[in-house]
Amino acid sequence: MTVHPFIETEKQAGHSVKRACELMKVSRTAFYARRSGPPGPHAVRDAELTQQNTEVHARSRGTYGSRACTPRSSRRVPGAAAVVSHD
Repeated sequence: MTVHPFIETEKQAGHSVKRACELMKVSRTAFYARRSGPPGPHAVRDAELTQQNTEVHARSRGTYGSRACTPRSSRRVPGAAAVVSHD
């Protein structure tokens, strides 16, 4: 699990990045490098799956939500491209 989104949220809320990094045991250099660098493969895949789920949701006229993308139901969800679970 990455702590960078948490630190980013704290930064946007006006809290100290230095203190958040100290608490989460992450260097500020690593935080800022990750923040300004290209997204990692996991983030890229998440974005792709989010787009696919949005399209399936739209095609189903709002019938299928994120919970419909499970191993059993993906066979019956028209256009489902992948099995996803972040639970």
